[in-house]
Amino acid sequence: MSRIQLVGVDGSNPLGFLAALGLLRVVPGAKLGFAEDGSFRAFVDVLDKSESDLASLIAADADAAANERAPWRFTYTKAATKKQGPQEVADLKPPPDDFKKFLAACIEVWLTGNDEAADYAAAYGTEIAVDGKGNTKPTAFHFTAAQQTFLGAVEGIRASVTQEWVETSLFQGHGERPGSNLRWDPGAERNWALMANNPSGDGTRVDAPLEWLAFRGLPLLPSFPRGLRIITTGVVGRGDDMTFTWPLWSIPASLQTTRSALQVDWTGNTKERAARGVFATCSSAIRRTSQGFGNFGPSSVMS
Repeated sequence: MSRIQLVGVDGSNPLGFLAALGLLRVVPGAKLGFAEDGSFRAFVDVLDKSESDLASLIAADADAAANERAPWRFTYTKAATKKQGPQEVADLKPPPDDFKKFLAACIEVWLTGNDEAADYAAAYGTEIAVDGKGNTKPTAFHFTAAQQTFLGAVEGIRASVTQEWVETSLFQGHGERPGSNLRWDPGAERNWALMANNPSGDGTRVDAPLEWLAFRGLPLLPSFPRGLRIITTGVVGRGDDMTFTWPLWSIPASLQTTRSALQVDWTGNTKERAARGVFATCSSAIRRTSQGFGNFGPSSVMS
């Protein structure tokens, strides 16, 4: 096994952590850990692969997902309004019956031995919870609103990923370029109330390789029904008072081990965490605007 340091993947940043999870799903046999030196940078242990090999794998994964039948894709018809007619949209807030049909189709594929579609479906939402408009209430990580659609934004990000950009993003850092993002980086928050000037005229920026990997990691944080509510793995609270909390570990962990670790509450005894290789926990508040847009707030780290 060779160890590859990921200078551009900060595990204390929610986007960086989600991207690190995505690497586990994209790179076969990889094991993931984070530096204890205060940088919290991710690293992966992989079998006989160079940095160039890793970048090539990620770029190829994004390219392969261009297939219109890729398991993560989901569209539905949005009902007509006074301003516009029916629209086909790629989002996660369909009428409940549409989402139930999507879940049923994913289960049929799962029964054939392919679990990718079911993994994404479980991450997107449940057939139980609905929002104030009676539509499916999605994962707590759904931050788009208005005319922006979650999976539409994902497609734009996916289509822009190149091997050169992956190499810059992962191994040099500061890979942001002009473009739309999923609002998972706290630095992407553009709330006028928190800024000296109106940010509406500023173009958004995106680190497409990190955002694509973060989306690929989303199935490791599935959602579950609790009564009539939806609960997203790692997220506590509801409404405008939600927080995402995640662990950082230094002992390289496989995909299966990481999947299990993410279901554990690591906010308790520090000595018990340390005994299991978890050296810190991070948390980030989920902020939402009156228009429905979401963002992660700055993260805090507790060792």
